[in-house]
Amino acid sequence: MSLPVHVINLERVPARWDFVRAQFAAAGMTDAVHRFSAVDARASDFHASGYAPHSWGDRWELTASEQAVFESHRALWRQVCDHHPKGAVICEDDILISGRFGDALAALDLECYGVIKLDGFNAARRYGTAQAMGGWTVRPIVEAVPSAACYALNARAAGMLIEASQSYCATLDDFVFAARPGLAPVQLFPAVAVQGMCCVQGLTGPIPGEIAHSERDAPGTTPKADKGPALYRLAKEGRRALIKARIALGADRRLTAAGGLLAVPQLADDLPDYRHGGRADGPV
Repeated sequence: MSLPVHVINLERVPARWDFVRAQFAAAGMTDAVHRFSAVDARASDFHASGYAPHSWGDRWELTASEQAVFESHRALWRQVCDHHPKGAVICEDDILISGRFGDALAALDLECYGVIKLDGFNAARRYGTAQAMGGWTVRPIVEAVPSAACYALNARAAGMLIEASQSYCATLDDFVFAARPGLAPVQLFPAVAVQGMCCVQGLTGPIPGEIAHSERDAPGTTPKADKGPALYRLAKEGRRALIKARIALGADRRLTAAGGLLAVPQLADDLPDYRHGGRADGPV
């Protein structure tokens, strides 16, 4: 499958676009990659149309930066719906790309899996039973995972995310990779992209300064989000306690016995190690 790749980039940070474009060029994918102008929370006319704080959802509030990230991806979901019926790749401008990225795209089965997470992150999470996909492996995402820095989705999935985000108050990664009726996102193993901040070094040396930190959250530009009233925080702690109780009662043992995994996603061999040195896709 030949999929277009859309890279979200703030106009005021062209160095990041230059960096990620070079990554794709090195992977032999120059013609497939397109820059998408990011929604900027610092713009005087910034407005997040779907943002609905204080709704007793996963978050009480989001920062302006988190809203802008969400709105950038929402805009691209609309493009996928309107122009890319077979799907597209959406990614951020701070990722390192494996030379196997194009091969992975050719193997993607977006008709079967509407959303496929292509990047890894240096945090252990729970995944379902391994499923073969064109010489690669995917596993269902069964809990919230960090980073929506690189993923593929088809037009049907994009439409579902647009509809579900008419009113939202969740971080982008929690929202995109949540299971919904008719949509169960999966993680690619090994991952073929990773945010530079997750790695001990870049592909050829130290992490470049332009991707070592977020340009969205400059000091003094993004007020902290309110964590909500005491009753809301208490309810959230109650949900966390229930999760811990299920784990204590053997949920993880049942997951692994059924072929699932608690792991840091493995990275492609030509990507640098995670900051903590993790690379295996086995239990941690």
